[in-house]
Amino acid sequence: MTHPATPPPPTTGGLLVIGSAAAADTPGAGLSTVHHDADGAMRLLGTLPVDRPSYAALDPTRTVLHAVLEQDPGQIASLRLDPRTGSLGPPATTPSGGSGPCHLALHPGGSHLFAAHYGDGTLTVLPLRAEDALAAEVTQTVRHPGRKASSELHTTPRAHMAAPSPDGRFLLCTDLGTDLVHVYAFDQATGRLDPHDTVRLPDGRGPRHLVFHPSARRVHVLNELASTLTVCSWDAPTGRLRPTAELPTSRHPEAPHANYAAALRVSSDGRFLYTTNRGDDTVTVFALHEDGAAVEPVDITDCGGSWPRDLALSHDERLLFCANQGSDSLTAFHRDPATGRLTPTGEPLRVTAPTSVLPVGP
Repeated sequence: MTHPATPPPPTTGGLLVIGSAAAADTPGAGLSTVHHDADGAMRLLGTLPVDRPSYAALDPTRTVLHAVLEQDPGQIASLRLDPRTGSLGPPATTPSGGSGPCHLALHPGGSHLFAAHYGDGTLTVLPLRAEDALAAEVTQTVRHPGRKASSELHTTPRAHMAAPSPDGRFLLCTDLGTDLVHVYAFDQATGRLDPHDTVRLPDGRGPRHLVFHPSARRVHVLNELASTLTVCSWDAPTGRLRPTAELPTSRHPEAPHANYAAALRVSSDGRFLYTTNRGDDTVTVFALHEDGAAVEPVDITDCGGSWPRDLALSHDERLLFCANQGSDSLTAFHRDPATGRLTPTGEPLRVTAPTSVLPVGP
């Protein structure tokens, strides 16, 4: 079923889709659509009850939204999005091919989805159907190797993010449980991943998410367990990733296990990078220099809630939104494009256990 129809949002501002960690029978849980104005004031348009839609990706040319349902076994929900009203159509689901999917990404060519599974450490490939752009059945499952069979967090593969390179020739996948970043070559014609390179980070880092710098010469990896940012060189022609530097993201780097870094975003001009810190409950601002090779801490700002799971920039990048899972809230900040610094805009919006923020409209 679709959620109740609402009047079209104003022409200024934009739309956000918010994921949730809560079960479908929890009040307010599901995929929520939110309108924000140019000043960051937010309004909830509606919520489609879906079970634990923890992360979402949009096919912008076909206005199809895909979300991982963090279940065991996992599912992927594909549904239509009306970018004018923010309404969501009924979801079509397909198995994700693993346990506890926590992230998915769309290939730049729009042909395939990639799903990372925290529960069993697998990475899967799902083609999109030509007739409706919905997810089809899994065509490939990659099982990451583990150091040993164990139920402990840091000895078992925990695939956490799948990120295609900007040119679509490679796929990077962070594995939090084994301190590895896997690089796969991807053949769009066959839809197949092949092992290409593996980068081992120092023990205890827990790589969670990563982002490509707009220059396509650097990759920044956010380490959940150590609360650090690893700067890597990226050679696009050869698909080689090499760590070059590491620096803390939290206020208390001497006590990393009191904080768990979660998400990062880079501005489109490549000048600033933002990370969230769960525990410190902050957003860290970094200035980037030399095409992302040099990273300079600029500021640390309270997130306005607790356990900030994700963040995103508005399309004009004058606003930043933060999903605070622990406080059931979404906060907005004015962003100074010259300095990168953040200023709270006003009252947070109540959203149940938000886990991801996806801008879907101008």
